[in-house]
Amino acid sequence: MENLFLVCLIPPVSIVEDIDTIRNYISETFNVYESLKRPAHITLYNPVKITSREMEERFFNALSSAAYQNSFTQILSHFGSFPSHTFYLNVEQNTGIMSLQSQIKTALKPLKLLLQTDNFKYTPHLTLAFKDVKPPVFEEIVKTFKDRKFKREFLVSGFSVYKHVNKRWQPYKEFLFKSPKDNPKTFDLFS
Repeated sequence: MENLFLVCLIPPVSIVEDIDTIRNYISETFNVYESLKRPAHITLYNPVKITSREMEERFFNALSSAAYQNSFTQILSHFGSFPSHTFYLNVEQNTGIMSLQSQIKTALKPLKLLLQTDNFKYTPHLTLAFKDVKPPVFEEIVKTFKDRKFKREFLVSGFSVYKHVNKRWQPYKEFLFKSPKDNPKTFDLFS
């Protein structure tokens, strides 16, 4: 048994359609297609390979314990890049997304699913082009979108896990947020 999972936020369908219009434009105009192999998403935890049922159960139990979170509004605003290989939509940092990513990372840390070298500063973003983007093409994409505006917002009330099946990322499990005050691990001296 070997499964590959991705923990992420998926915007609502209407916003994904707008994002896919941009991704398709970039792919057709600049001949880069790698980002179209993935759903439009905001990564919360790098993809992980799980090789046993026991570890898979521990993985999903840990994620369930990370779902004690209040809903929050997420804003996608304009464009950004990691020079010179990744072009993306900016995901505005806010307490909600930073807290959610931190809770997921903390809940999964004891499972040692990622290498220590994967301990990076979290920069939320929604990738539009990467991997097959060569530096000269990257510069053209950045120049093309330099003055373009994009802004959408949506309510986040949970997160998703996608599973890699037949060379495609497929929706696998949803975790809806649970009230933080119902978290059995929260100790309140005055409750």
